[in-house]
Amino acid sequence: MGEIVAILAVTFIFGPALIIPIVAMVQKHRREMLQLELEKGKHSNAELLRQIEALKQEVAELRRTTTEHSLSLQANLENLQERVRQLEQAQESQTLHTYGR
Repeated sequence: MGEIVAILAVTFIFGPALIIPIVAMVQKHRREMLQLELEKGKHSNAELLRQIEALKQEVAELRRTTTEHSLSLQANLENLQERVRQLEQAQESQTLHTYGR
């Protein structure tokens, strides 16, 4: 029985002295891991923001290009309409000139 009391006494005296540092190390490790995860999340968010900004710039460039092409097509259409109108007038005047005699 004396041995059990001695073991219990040693455990109660030295046990907390061993457990407290172990718990402190585990908590420190968990805190460091959480900080690493937070930093990883910040870097991840920064990368996402950079990619979103790049996509916005690409969309703006595509809009500019589309507008330029649309204006170019409109100008070409107007030129073709004018040429057709001139050809029709020339054809009409030639027909009148030929049959008008």
